[in-house]
Amino acid sequence: MRSVVGRVTTPLLPDDYLKLINPLWSARELRGKIVEVRPETHDCATLVIKPGWGFSFDYQPGQYIGIGLLIEGRWRWRSYSLTSVPRAAGARTVTITVKAMPEGLLSAHLVAGVRPGTVVRLAAPKGNFVLPDPAPASMLFLTAGSGITPVMSMLRTLVRRDQVTDILHLHSAPTSADVLFAAELNQLTRTHPGYRLITRATRVQGRPDLNRIADEVPDWHERQTWVCGPAAMLDTAEKLWAANGIADRLHSER
Repeated sequence: MRSVVGRVTTPLLPDDYLKLINPLWSARELRGKIVEVRPETHDCATLVIKPGWGFSFDYQPGQYIGIGLLIEGRWRWRSYSLTSVPRAAGARTVTITVKAMPEGLLSAHLVAGVRPGTVVRLAAPKGNFVLPDPAPASMLFLTAGSGITPVMSMLRTLVRRDQVTDILHLHSAPTSADVLFAAELNQLTRTHPGYRLITRATRVQGRPDLNRIADEVPDWHERQTWVCGPAAMLDTAEKLWAANGIADRLHSER
């Protein structure tokens, strides 16, 4: 059908007409419009994006999307974890939470420079770092810094499914002020006894030593575990779980 329409509308393409009706409509690519930029910490922000025609909200909690933005005449692309809940009733938007990196032109622009109304290119959700349904009886989340973003989609989904049963969450950040979603996490601990949060301020307490994880999580080897954070943290976790013969219980996101 697109081929027929293309011949009828030559020399213009169907997209040329679609743009006149709605800038989010495209027969060639996924697009979205940034509708809100919500600060989270001094260097992080949540972007609320309204996807255009062709985007499926049937993604899995923990997956990521690609986002492309035109900066200085070039399209810059990065992938970011979705922090929103998939298949939410009446959902018309998705969210990503971005940390501005010193060397990251796109991340810095998304956090501090992009304006609501900006049209971006999108890549469909993908990734194997996902949450099953139903959720395991006991879970462990190990996150550090912005590595908490895919887990937030999982936690929000678990709340919606009423599956917050036995979840232990160890999260580290440079300071308490750097903890993303701190208010929401604290609210979760108050309203759901099945969720326990342990935070660590690394500038004061140092980085977590996963080789001593039994000190805080005695039954760690029995839990299905999701880990996301710096590469060194993931390397240590993968070696530790493999050495204990339980590599199949560890899910990591790089």
